[in-house]
Amino acid sequence: MRVEDFDAFFMALHGKPPFPWQARLAKQLGETGTWPQVLNLPTSAGKTAALDAALFHLIVEAAQPPAQRRAPRRIFFVVDRRLVVDEAYQRAIKIAEALANAQGGSGILADAAAGLLNLAGEGAKQPLVVRRLRGGLPMERAFLGNPLQPAVILTTVDQVGSRLLFRGYGVSANMRPIHAALTAMDSLILLDEAHMSQPFLQTLKAVARYRSADWSERQIRLPHAVVQMTATPGDATNAFELNDKDYGHELLQQRLQSAKPAELEEVKDASALASVLADKTIDLFAQLGKTLPAPVIGVVANRVATAREVFERLKRQSDSAEIILLTGRLRPADRDHILKKHLPRMKAGRSGAEAGNSKPLFVVATQTIEVGADLDFDGLVTESAALDALRQRFGRLNRLGERPHCLAAVIHAKSNKDDPIYGKALTETWKWLNEHSEKIKGKKSKGFDFGILRLNGLLAKSNVSSLYMLPVDAPVLLPTHLDVLVQTSPNPRVSPDPALLLHGPNSREEDVQVVWRADVPKNFLIEDLAILQALPPASHEALAIPLSAFRAFLHQIGEADANDLEGLAETGETIEFTEIGKPVAVWRGANGAEMVSANRVRPGDLVVLPAIYGGADEFGWYPTKTIPVSDVAELDCLTKRGKYYLRLHPALVSYWFESGSDNVVAEIQRLIANWQPRLDDGETELAALYHEVLRIALDSESLSSNYRTVIEALLREKFSAIPYAERDASKGVLLVSKRNVAQTLVDDGDALSLSREVGLEQHSRGVAGLARDFSLDLGLPPDLVASIEKAALYHDLGKADPRFQAMLQGGVARHDKWLAKSGINAADRIARQLARKIAAYPSGQRHECYSVALLRANPQLLEFSGDPELTEYLVGSHHGHGRPWMPAISDEGTDIDLTFDNQSIHFCGVHNLERLDAGWAELFWRLIRRYGYWGLSFLETLVRLADQQHSEWESKNETND
Repeated sequence: MRVEDFDAFFMALHGKPPFPWQARLAKQLGETGTWPQVLNLPTSAGKTAALDAALFHLIVEAAQPPAQRRAPRRIFFVVDRRLVVDEAYQRAIKIAEALANAQGGSGILADAAAGLLNLAGEGAKQPLVVRRLRGGLPMERAFLGNPLQPAVILTTVDQVGSRLLFRGYGVSANMRPIHAALTAMDSLILLDEAHMSQPFLQTLKAVARYRSADWSERQIRLPHAVVQMTATPGDATNAFELNDKDYGHELLQQRLQSAKPAELEEVKDASALASVLADKTIDLFAQLGKTLPAPVIGVVANRVATAREVFERLKRQSDSAEIILLTGRLRPADRDHILKKHLPRMKAGRSGAEAGNSKPLFVVATQTIEVGADLDFDGLVTESAALDALRQRFGRLNRLGERPHCLAAVIHAKSNKDDPIYGKALTETWKWLNEHSEKIKGKKSKGFDFGILRLNGLLAKSNVSSLYMLPVDAPVLLPTHLDVLVQTSPNPRVSPDPALLLHGPNSREEDVQVVWRADVPKNFLIEDLAILQALPPASHEALAIPLSAFRAFLHQIGEADANDLEGLAETGETIEFTEIGKPVAVWRGANGAEMVSANRVRPGDLVVLPAIYGGADEFGWYPTKTIPVSDVAELDCLTKRGKYYLRLHPALVSYWFESGSDNVVAEIQRLIANWQPRLDDGETELAALYHEVLRIALDSESLSSNYRTVIEALLREKFSAIPYAERDASKGVLLVSKRNVAQTLVDDGDALSLSREVGLEQHSRGVAGLARDFSLDLGLPPDLVASIEKAALYHDLGKADPRFQAMLQGGVARHDKWLAKSGINAADRIARQLARKIAAYPSGQRHECYSVALLRANPQLLEFSGDPELTEYLVGSHHGHGRPWMPAISDEGTDIDLTFDNQSIHFCGVHNLERLDAGWAELFWRLIRRYGYWGLSFLETLVRLADQQHSEWESKNETND
């Protein structure tokens, strides 16, 4: 692939030629290999095509020797808003699908796919993967399992920034080094609307400094770049801008010159805002309806509660329009459902049958649609805001300039003197707009044209610093801060708050992630939560809420509202909660769930609530709503969890059927309630009871198509049954299909292995080969390749502990074969705990500690390692522990004697790595200074992902030759 091929590449992907600036950027990247510091591009200029340019740069350089490649493998597209409608994601998915479909064919896309597959390494199946990086959850995998895989990652400042700083929001402590490494190394960060994210930019510059050769004895050199994309670049040098050829382009000219007239209207008090916003929407609808049969009108408020109130008012006031609510405070599962149904009707470039606009559509939203949303409204009603926010909102009005006219209104509350979100910028902007407005003929109000070129002309002649949200500075990121942040196992008791480094001093603590489950009763006990181990909370069912709003909801007092700007602190009076509040369950990953009171919930906790608590609906956070919240844990489970899951539980039976199926629901609930009495009477076996219920459900015509698919698959593929309670079948059961998918859960490798046995040396050699391939394909020096390969080969030696071998075999060793993986079902927590107890393997003990002990007792194993200290450390840290301290576990020791890699290996005693005099912490710090904060984490990542990826391969293949 040549630099000159970009136009053909773009045309093959999108069916149209690129804008001049897009082709010019691709050419610049191909010729210089470096990105400009800033992409200064106006709204509607097609800036998400920066993804195309970045990917094309990677394709052009795919044939280069690894050490000479300048284009990063991972492309992060970052916005400082909660992702709701994500234009970049849709574009990336389209590109990935086009490349996947072109594999094995001919033409430019086939060549591009081949180049990316070559980069992804042997065995890779996808030329390009696309990920949305939302809040991570304990017991979920890394967002990429292959460090070589070309990828586009769509995310927010909070998610990428917290990962970069070794404190990934929602990510388990043991997984944080992997997330940090994949974010910092071999990565390009495209920061959209960068002027809104100055503190994050400052932190990124500090990170770049600490990644340099000045801060490590031996730098791990991989491509990395940060690019600001903004229409407000400030004093930035090296800015890439539109030129005369761009302004003369017909389509760009149409977008930039299009008029966007807005009526300016003032109300006395903020309490009237929701009412006026709703009334104005109805007014605009009446006007637009004269020429458009089904207009799409956007309504933007500054707070979630205001948006919710406008939404509810419009539902009461309008029978003829369809009304939806879009905020950042909704579950991903609900978000996907809303967008699947409504996005074609409101996206830019919609037409004809694709749009399907048979009815008017009102889209009520918050600031979350300001950035990255490729929406196109016929009319817009917005609450007043700072000028930069208004510019973004008006970028969604007649976005492509295709319609001859559009209508808009800006509503300002006179009482908002010092807004809690925008400060004085809100009133200063309102004043400036009025000063530059014109009287509307036939009305008392004034009007202002938000057309892009017209507004740019005004801004060029004005001092606009007071019209934007006041810029804030992040605290200076010092080496002492990084020395604390890089410690992830265990986390230090005192640690810098990532929010301050991402958003500056006016930031709030990490949100709480909330999951609702219908099978958790209102007055639940700890034993009611055991089933969470088998069907753990997943990101698609979690809703992010500020801790203060969540506590107010649980206490049913105070203000449970939330703003929708990432990281922005809530202002106003702090509520003191003196009562205990409703109990909740906090999910601790591999350690299960813990019952706590509302006052003990902490930032970043993942909380499981009984669905009957209420607090949300299909449009998101709704703290005054008291009806039960829908349970979406099983939704699209094959895609989201890799297996079919079905809970046979009385509270969930109604989910299986369409409305009006009360009789069959009641019949199944009655059968489940009688399971235990029937078993006690010796009437039948458990398996027969499960099949009876499934058959009755299948015989019902009202069974939903989704659940019919799940039930048919369970009966076809066979299933495991995990009861809710050991001695009471009537409590319900979880059915899980018996599929060969990886069950290794990445933050605890001892108890969570595979559901079939795999030999120790066989597994270790497979991991070593994959780690070696990773290292070579990244262009690492030979001595590092050797060190990493040896670490991967010896990582599981500690599993030769006779107690561990007995545990893998159910508690008693039944044969002499050394195993790396167990035949116990990873989802069967009771069986795992029983096996450990019978085998007398200490709870919490780490097999990797004994792997290190074996290396220290048998130094000949490290003879051919390029850096023996690195190899030892990579072995000990391959499950994320020992950064810098190993767990302190009561252990009487063991006697290990085995032959491995044609060498006799022996150790007798206790590893003692947790002791201060063991030298482990000193080893950690020596290697941090040697390879750098992120460099060492990346070397760890190569071993850990090789282990995880090979384990997944083993789980899907009956033989492992």
